[in-house]
Amino acid sequence: MLKNRILNKEKELVLYALTPPKAEFDEQKLCEISDRWSGRINDINADGLVLYEVQDESGRSDSERTFEFSGTLSPQRYYSNYLNVSTNPVFYRVAGAYDESSFRKSLKQQSANLNVLVGATHSHQSVSLSLQRAYEIACEFDELVVGGVCISERHAKKGDEPKRMRQKLEMGAKFFISQAIFDAQLARQFLADCAKASIDVPIFLTFSTAGNAKTLDFIKWLGVSVPTSVEDRLNKSSDYLNESVQIIKEIWGELKEFGDKNGLNLSLNIESVMAKRAEIEASLVLCKQLKNI
Repeated sequence: MLKNRILNKEKELVLYALTPPKAEFDEQKLCEISDRWSGRINDINADGLVLYEVQDESGRSDSERTFEFSGTLSPQRYYSNYLNVSTNPVFYRVAGAYDESSFRKSLKQQSANLNVLVGATHSHQSVSLSLQRAYEIACEFDELVVGGVCISERHAKKGDEPKRMRQKLEMGAKFFISQAIFDAQLARQFLADCAKASIDVPIFLTFSTAGNAKTLDFIKWLGVSVPTSVEDRLNKSSDYLNESVQIIKEIWGELKEFGDKNGLNLSLNIESVMAKRAEIEASLVLCKQLKNI
């Protein structure tokens, strides 16, 4: 069971992450999408399945959103009512999307025993439930193991990400999942400071495939740092998607080696941020390859 493996601080676990379909889709389309995804998920045999709960992040940036925001099914509804998989789920929970009553009710009714609690996308966002209060409520559920988000870009700006992680550990977090990584130097500095802070719980490093410049633009809009050298390498490549996969492998190899030398507990979370078949298939192949290393 993934929950026990995380609590036992196993290394090099491989999660696969996806966003549930749009809530506006009719039942037939939802079933068709879910059937395809069920087959894919069962085929890759990942250690866990991360299901994101999305929120409109337009307020986090002055730049125009690359793709229009659209609400999706809840992770709970998608996993329980549509997917036919046995892979242990990890549900993201956007704390500010709930009040205390609805959050407690949602936790009580869910089919997952692993949740990642997410706070506001920006400091001016008005929320009904704070992240700290969400952790307090989650601690009322004995079988539930909660994790948090960690962001190397935020650490580069504020220099306090390990401190934030320490605070989340004190509130009950047992693991972390990072924002997508394309900047090895930024991630390495963040991990170096995590090592100095003696953070030994599992940290899942997220990697996202990119098949073209438009997908990469969206990834950057989400706040992910992409060095000019990486972008140039992708633009000059004859196979953009395959080059992005190769870059991911190189970054993971570098960070894994660094983590092993510095006592960090690193694992993987593979995703495709776009509903494009080629990018999805590349992420699935990557997941299988990295799981078999």
